[in-house]
Amino acid sequence: MRQRILRDTRGTILVLSAFLLAGVIGVSALAVEFGLGLYRHIEDQRMADIAAYSGALAYNATGAAGTAIGAATNMVALNGLPSSTANAALVSSPTGDGNQAIKVTVTTSEPLLLARVLTTSTSLSESATAYAEMKSSSPGCIVALNPAGTGITVTSASGITADNCAVESDATVAANSASNITTIAVDYNSSSPPSATSASTIAAPAGKTLTETKTVVTDPLAGNSAVATATARLSTVEALTSPAAPVVPSGANLSFSSLSWSGSVPTGCNAPTNSGSNWTLTCTGGGPYDFGSLSVSSTAKLAFNTGGSAATTYNFSGGITVSSSAGLTTGPGTFNIAQGITIASASSATFGAGTFDIGPSASACSDGGDYSLCVESSTSLVIGGPSSFTFGGGIYAGSSATIELGSGTTNTYALGASSNGNAAVAASSSKLLFADATSGTTSFEANGNISAASAACLALPDASEHDINGAIIANSASNTTLGSGIYTVADYIDNESASGGGGCSGWSGGTADTGVTLVLGALATPSSGTCSGEALCVLSASSEALIAPTTGPTAGLAVIGPTSSSNTAGALFESASSGSYSGAVYMPNGPINVTSASGLGGGSAACLELIGSEITITSASATGSTCTGLGSGSTGATVALVQ
Repeated sequence: MRQRILRDTRGTILVLSAFLLAGVIGVSALAVEFGLGLYRHIEDQRMADIAAYSGALAYNATGAAGTAIGAATNMVALNGLPSSTANAALVSSPTGDGNQAIKVTVTTSEPLLLARVLTTSTSLSESATAYAEMKSSSPGCIVALNPAGTGITVTSASGITADNCAVESDATVAANSASNITTIAVDYNSSSPPSATSASTIAAPAGKTLTETKTVVTDPLAGNSAVATATARLSTVEALTSPAAPVVPSGANLSFSSLSWSGSVPTGCNAPTNSGSNWTLTCTGGGPYDFGSLSVSSTAKLAFNTGGSAATTYNFSGGITVSSSAGLTTGPGTFNIAQGITIASASSATFGAGTFDIGPSASACSDGGDYSLCVESSTSLVIGGPSSFTFGGGIYAGSSATIELGSGTTNTYALGASSNGNAAVAASSSKLLFADATSGTTSFEANGNISAASAACLALPDASEHDINGAIIANSASNTTLGSGIYTVADYIDNESASGGGGCSGWSGGTADTGVTLVLGALATPSSGTCSGEALCVLSASSEALIAPTTGPTAGLAVIGPTSSSNTAGALFESASSGSYSGAVYMPNGPINVTSASGLGGGSAACLELIGSEITITSASATGSTCTGLGSGSTGATVALVQ
């Protein structure tokens, strides 16, 4: 019996089947439930990536860690998981490059059913982590480009305020001696991180966090088409020459004094008549009328064909002189005057609108130049408009004199240089006023310097292009008003002790210093004094309101300095000069210095951007910008998943 029982195998298959069934169930659990767990891990990683990236974008936009963490957890909830499954934090980036990152860990669990035959656990926990690094909080608005230079230096109780953009230097960034840099991001390319010493700070504005990034800083305007087009025009401007004097037939000289006249009048003009010292000269038809020289003196007053038309042509082989408290009034017409107009000795002249082609004077003005218009001390010249002006020898407004050229908006100007190199001079306490010139792309050009002296008022016109083969020089409490448009200046702009943008009393020209771009070639710079070597120099209690265009080819560009690497002329703002500058001041190869209680920027609409080889703010000076930055910034993408 015992042996028969031992030989009986009928139950063995049942026992083996029981063991085999448990194994099959376990393997199935591994294949199914652990496969589901792997799928869940992939989904959790995707969720962590999305949440971290969203949080980093929110941080770059606000600079607030709480906002970034909230954005990350909200993104998880929006994608169907409870927000409690996500843990978000602001941490140092695992790349070790010094940047910050948003870290998000998503943790979920998958229930176990079949696998419970192999384990006592009822669920399988899954976890995935992602890091999204903030490469830069914002593009730069204060940028120093020279890696071998001094970078950005703020010292001696000075400051930079850039609440919405980055301060970027391809060298160092330093605040010293009770100075402050306020910004949301500092990019630097130095072995030493940004430093603040002697009661100074480098910090974020209230409610935001400062990001510091060690990186190579690039020129945000390198390759910019607007800059390239604007600077390409310099070669054309540098080639400007003075217009030649008109060539006209010779005629007889004509002169008037208080009670007599001499000479002869051309055919078609009547003999002059008078009432005391008041003389009248009339001509019929359209001419041309050929004169030699015309002289009005000794309190005489001449009305010269005041009823003529714009189609009438007058040729003068000599010049026109009004002196000794005399006066001249003309009608409209075309005036070709070979040897200039001179107004002297408390006299005045008024011309109707027309076309004026005037050569240099045969005699020098009081400053030694042979100008086409020489309006001496305490005299006045008014020419109506709209008119076309071609002055081969330029313009001189003597002390306390007034020159008003044109009216309306469609005047044109071509100014040559006098023998001393000046195209337009406003002497002390004078007024030199140009009506607007918006009729073409080249409506104002000058071959020579334009200058304003002590207490003078110089108003340049609105024009799409102002081509100046020389310099603009404003000194000693003068008021220089720049009409809108691009100023392509072959040399430099020197504004010392002058105010800008205030307008000239009684003058109704365009909006002062608004919609202006200065393009400076610095072919020559001041050779001595504080402004020596500068392309742009603003000194001594000056007040500027230079506002870049908001539309057009140079939108957002206030100043474009030399772009050739061999030209290192820069910009200087010194001695309590201040300005509401809005737009980019671009000196890619020259330094920008703001010093001696000066200031730049200011105002809620003032979007100031400084780009120079190096930038120094010192001696209780301040620079402020409301910009969000220029270009794409030095670091490329602002957010990147790094792990």
